[in-house]
Amino acid sequence: MTKNEQIEDASKTKVNTAFLIEALVLMAVLIASMAVFTQLFTHSAVAAHQAEELTRATLLAQNAAEEFSSDPAAVAAGKTVGQGVAAGNVSAVDGSDGLTVSCDVDSDAQGRGTLYTAHITVSDDSGEVYALDASRYESRVR
Repeated sequence: MTKNEQIEDASKTKVNTAFLIEALVLMAVLIASMAVFTQLFTHSAVAAHQAEELTRATLLAQNAAEEFSSDPAAVAAGKTVGQGVAAGNVSAVDGSDGLTVSCDVDSDAQGRGTLYTAHITVSDDSGEVYALDASRYESRVR
């Protein structure tokens, strides 16, 4: 082998080694990027699920509060409101999403009317998801 052939072989080996090192570094960067993006997408999916559950809980509580506001005396007497929600520590489960709604109603006679106060709680297996307080004054003067 001549000296020129030896120099050509050495330069080819250096080029091949440089290419392999560059490919390995690129692959490491790609794998690290994939790991970061996978974590970001996972956190995003969890946050979306929590937001969806909070939205459902808010709607259930709002519906129960609107029914309470329409006739607080009947709710205080035990009328069912919302998704099967009854007054006085009675809970009901909305079968479609597993959320439990409870409504505690207090009444306070004042002067010429009654102030009704409701504490509406929506919870799931892990605990309270959303709570809402509503009140309405019913005048006895007609």
